[in-house]
This record gives sequence, C-alpha cells and structure tokens, in this order.
Amino acid sequence: MSFPEYTDDMLLVLIRGSDEEAFTEMYQRYWKQLYSSALRRINSEEDAKDIIQELFIKIWTRRTTIPENVKAAEYLFTALRYRIINYIQADQVRLKYANAQLVEQEISTVSLAESGLAIQELETIIQEALVDMPDRMQEIFLLSYRKGFTPKEIAAQLSLSVQTVKNYLSNARMLLKGKIGHQSSEQYAHMLLLVAGVAIS
Repeated sequence: MSFPEYTDDMLLVLIRGSDEEAFTEMYQRYWKQLYSSALRRINSEEDAKDIIQELFIKIWTRRTTIPENVKAAEYLFTALRYRIINYIQADQVRLKYANAQLVEQEISTVSLAESGLAIQELETIIQEALVDMPDRMQEIFLLSYRKGFTPKEIAAQLSLSVQTVKNYLSNARMLLKGKIGHQSSEQYAHMLLLVAGVAIS
C-alpha cells in the first residue's frame, strides 16, 4: 500500500482498523514535530524521546478506542500535552518529597530493566527472522532497520525501484509479524516502531 496520497486523518482511520503500515507511516510523519514540542516543554532529550515512544505505543495498544472523526494532529498533540502534564506533575512530586523520589527512582529502574528485556527479546526475534529472509530481502531490511535508510535511498543504492523496495520491506514486516504473534500488544508496538525505518536521535 502506498501512503503519500493518504491524509493524516485517513491514516488514523486505518490505524483504528489495526493497519500496521498506517501506524508506522503516522509515526514517521509526526515524531519529529512531537519530539520538538515535548523538548521545548521538558528540556530533557532522553525524557522527550521516551514520552514520544510511549505515546505511540499507547496509540497502538488503544487503537480501537480512537474516537471517530477526530483530527489526527489534534489527537496526537492533545495526547502529548497530557503526557507532558503528567511528567511535570510527577517531577514536581519528586522534587517536593525526597523519599518519594527515591521510591520513584527504584520503580523507574525496574521499568527500564523490563523495557530493556523486552527490546532484547524483540532483537532475538528479529535475528531469527533474518535467517528466514531471502538474501535480497535481508539486505534491504538491514539497510532500513540498521542504517535508517528510506526506501528511496535504498532503491538508489541497489538500483531498484522504490516500489520494489517497499514490497520487500512489507514482506519482511509480515514475516516479523508471524514471529511475534504470541507477544503482548505493547511488545508488538515496540516492534513496529523498531522497524519503522526512523530512529529518534
């Protein structure tokens, strides 16, 4: 499926219907704007990155509850605003109560460890999927996943059409979907963002 002609609102409708490619397309269109907006308010690059990642994961896990006729930009930035408010409130609590801050840090450490474990598990699944990919598909997938190249850049490098590259990436995503089918919805959302072809850095 090709998305350039799709409006953001059309993508949101597809996401509500569990379309993974529409989800990654929305991520690619909006993460820079959302990240910049978050960074202006909380002045922490790492926390801003985490907020955007968590925002998109929640959008995927709660996709069936996205209101109808809502505007995509309004929906995303409203969700971001609430996340920033929660972040600031939590930060104020940590500053006010030193003991609560220590507890919060301990909880955060556990959460980070669990998140790291989930990512390690996903990386193992991706490595297993690579073994099953034909050589050309593997090459294209790695250029997208590891190097962060766009389909257009990959096509130019390998002397292929952009559509051919997109087809290979779509098939690679389907293979990964089969491998990760038993995982939780949040882990699956992590996978979608990992293979979206865009890294927040």
